[in-house]
Amino acid sequence: MKKRFLKKMYAVSMIGILAASTMLAGCGDSSSEKGSEEKTSESNKDSGDQIEIKLSTTWTQGSVAQDNIAELIADFEKEHPNVEIEHDALSTGDLRTKLTVQAASGDMPDVSWCPQSYAREFIKDGLIIDWADIVEEDPDWHQWFADPVLEALTETDGKILLAPLEASIDGLYYNKAMFDEHGWTAPKTWDEFMALIPQIKEAGITPLVTGGKDSRFAWMASAFLVRSGGLDNFRSLCYGDDLTNWNDESTGFPTAVAKFKEMVDAGAFPNGVMGMSATEADQMFANEEAAMYYEGAWKVGNFESAGGPEFLEKLDRLDWPVMTDCADGNPDTRVGGCFIGVMVKAGNDAEKEKLCVELAKAICSPDFGIPLMEEGGQVYPGVAEYDRTTCSEIMNKMIEAFHAADSYIPSMDGIAPPAVDLAIKQTAFPGIITGELDVQQAVDEVQKAAEDYAASLKNQ
Repeated sequence: MKKRFLKKMYAVSMIGILAASTMLAGCGDSSSEKGSEEKTSESNKDSGDQIEIKLSTTWTQGSVAQDNIAELIADFEKEHPNVEIEHDALSTGDLRTKLTVQAASGDMPDVSWCPQSYAREFIKDGLIIDWADIVEEDPDWHQWFADPVLEALTETDGKILLAPLEASIDGLYYNKAMFDEHGWTAPKTWDEFMALIPQIKEAGITPLVTGGKDSRFAWMASAFLVRSGGLDNFRSLCYGDDLTNWNDESTGFPTAVAKFKEMVDAGAFPNGVMGMSATEADQMFANEEAAMYYEGAWKVGNFESAGGPEFLEKLDRLDWPVMTDCADGNPDTRVGGCFIGVMVKAGNDAEKEKLCVELAKAICSPDFGIPLMEEGGQVYPGVAEYDRTTCSEIMNKMIEAFHAADSYIPSMDGIAPPAVDLAIKQTAFPGIITGELDVQQAVDEVQKAAEDYAASLKNQ
């Protein structure tokens, strides 16, 4: 098993996988549930065996959820005196890399934050549990999540990869106060967007900012592809029949890269963007030195940290502009959905697995998720009431956009093979920005990563 996984996840490029370590992020229990927890608690209190649960999350020092997860762990350990939770908090990129290494070595955490694309490989190798039976057996827990959310985490064989944790929705955030002051119109089409860039630059303001140093291009690449090639092509490239057809014009990806270059050549990004961290980009936006910022809903919390609540009041959101010259593009699809969840390691004894499932449920509960949403850290993927007055208006708009979307496509880093995702956001798109790659060369880099990955699957 370990050898098979090693081939799958490492054959493309060990160097590329390890490079991910430099990336940064990244966006009420029922009475019966409580009764179940009480029974479990009593059972565990009777057990004299000390149980250690290894938990991995992305909620590091300074993150919105840092205090929340610490409190949850403390409460869980109090409820289960024989349980000790070892919490490993890492940046998103570092955790992705560590999970890959741990899977290859057979040393997975017992409970962990996990993207859908990684879970798809883990469950094939029997490394994580299938949630399907748990969902069926626990209607009180099941009712938190709308069917489309669970369907998005369900494989064709009916296995449910993860417990739903984090949803998001894309947003082309823009400083509405700045737009109103200068008389700029929020762009709904690609042509309007491109026409706006020189207007913003004329005012001495950067049109669009992102954290180039932290490889923050997965969501942007996803937006470009869904607008140029559409949902079916996107899915087929990531995990379907077109896995090795990234260089095929009919898929829309070469067009997406060409459109990205058009935007870069127009001067959309600030000089030196590839040396700018996500935190620095957030601050530039909050300082009103940039007019727009594209990413997921979690950014609301970052913007508040950088500019305070008063800055949030200036913001509005748009869908990524429609490319009217791309017949196959989906104009209404939003990048997002629920593609991040909590996995539970397979192979533990029955008592420990039960405790791990209970911990995962607690992390995915409204009691934990709704406060994070209200603090601007993420969109809760469940159907739970929340107090709109506790959220900023921009966060309310992101939540509304999530629930109103007719269709989603997860970001590249949520569904594409890891090596392909890395080739896009660490090589192809940065290469376009620096001028080291032209469109064809950038496409070729992604194509090679996809071909190498496909070859590794055949050689398992």
